[in-house]
Amino acid sequence: MPKANKQIFFLIGFFTLIRLLVAPFFGLGVDEAHYVLYAKYLDLSYVDHPPLVGWVHAPILYIFGTNEFLARLPAILIFAAVSYCAYLFILRITQSVRLSLISVLALNCSFMLNALALMLLPDSLLLLFIFLLVFTAEKIDREKKPIDFIFLGVLLGLMGLAKYTSILLVPPLIIFFLMKKRYDVLFSPYMFLAAFIALILITPVICWNVTHDFISFRYQGGHVFGTLASSFKNFAESLAAQFGAYSPFLFIIAFYGFFKALRSQSVYLRLAVLFGGTIMAFFLLTSFYERTLPHWPSIFYLLFIPVGTCFLFRAQEKWKKNFLYFSVGFSLVLTLFIYVELAGKYFSFPDYQSPFRDIYGYPLITKEANEIIKNDISEKPKAMAVTNWTLGSRVGYYSLPYQREVYVIDNRKDQFDLWEKKLPIGYDLLFLDSHFENMEIAKYASCKNTEIAGERDLILNGSKVDSFKFIWCRNYQGVIQ
Repeated sequence: MPKANKQIFFLIGFFTLIRLLVAPFFGLGVDEAHYVLYAKYLDLSYVDHPPLVGWVHAPILYIFGTNEFLARLPAILIFAAVSYCAYLFILRITQSVRLSLISVLALNCSFMLNALALMLLPDSLLLLFIFLLVFTAEKIDREKKPIDFIFLGVLLGLMGLAKYTSILLVPPLIIFFLMKKRYDVLFSPYMFLAAFIALILITPVICWNVTHDFISFRYQGGHVFGTLASSFKNFAESLAAQFGAYSPFLFIIAFYGFFKALRSQSVYLRLAVLFGGTIMAFFLLTSFYERTLPHWPSIFYLLFIPVGTCFLFRAQEKWKKNFLYFSVGFSLVLTLFIYVELAGKYFSFPDYQSPFRDIYGYPLITKEANEIIKNDISEKPKAMAVTNWTLGSRVGYYSLPYQREVYVIDNRKDQFDLWEKKLPIGYDLLFLDSHFENMEIAKYASCKNTEIAGERDLILNGSKVDSFKFIWCRNYQGVIQ
């Protein structure tokens, strides 16, 4: 095995080992718990996303069960493959092993990309698919082999099964072949075969939406464009969130790489500019209507942190190289610090200001709620209840060992409404009300009477992370309008 291959495997192995070691030591976040529940409630598709993320979780869930380590294992392995693809990507552009290695190092120092390397989101899957799409498009342009068209169709279908915004990658693919004047590729029978294969693969999503009144498409439209009331504040906040989430210096490097790549004649960089630029332009535009979450444009940063690293490393100006070394070094140190803190939770924070709020204490809360329900003497059917889907995802996940029903009681139409096969009318519902929700259940839900069954402070290093009240709603009759 060439020395270069050994070096990249050592580098990838280093970051992969850190993630494997840290993974079991903090609770699942809102989204990742939600996607494990996709696997529990296997379906052809779901309200907020296509089904692939749940299908990836399903074999592990049904063969081995679930815990924090198993829930995160797919994302960790996928990002190891992503890192290797990034290495090949830069190696094919530069033919430099050294540049490829430092580019992969920079990529693994981005905070948000590390989050996607630990938590399996639909975006985690797209990070791998985008590199495969670049490689496949370049190979079709160079060789035009039928097998590559078949692979392209499978790849586009898998992307459609992963996330709806993957449709944004089709126009730049077409534009690429138009720019190259490869009409023989665009209008090849094999390209139509690729489109047909992709369509067959996304059939589950189409069928599910047809039978569910196209709820996913309506949800995504409202989710992306919000209220259609333009706001520069939303735009600025979205960009600021990305600035912090990807590491401020790597954010700058990514945009530097993008603008430098605009003038490149490399086929790989042209494809990267088209794919990454389309994604970023779309989310910059839609951020005027609704704040863009930092992980949505992750494809852009995945492609251009390594590219920007290459351009800076090759620059003649010494200050550019120094800026690169400082940026990667700063981001690496902070990334390792975050991993250590996630695993050990050494720092104290003021009450209710802990960054661990969303990932701490839910096993204890759900265990205590289950005990309260078990010991209650009422003969009515009982279940846990929460007042929004973010609590529902974690309470639902951590209630799996108890096989206890969990209801999300709200006026928002979402995935939980489909999973809840019947309304809990007449149930005694035990509401789990957090300090941050602080709902007055008696004014929120129609109950025969309400009673506090217990309270629990979640304490970490002597400070309150959150507080929960367990409130019985006896003989629940619906939400008070």
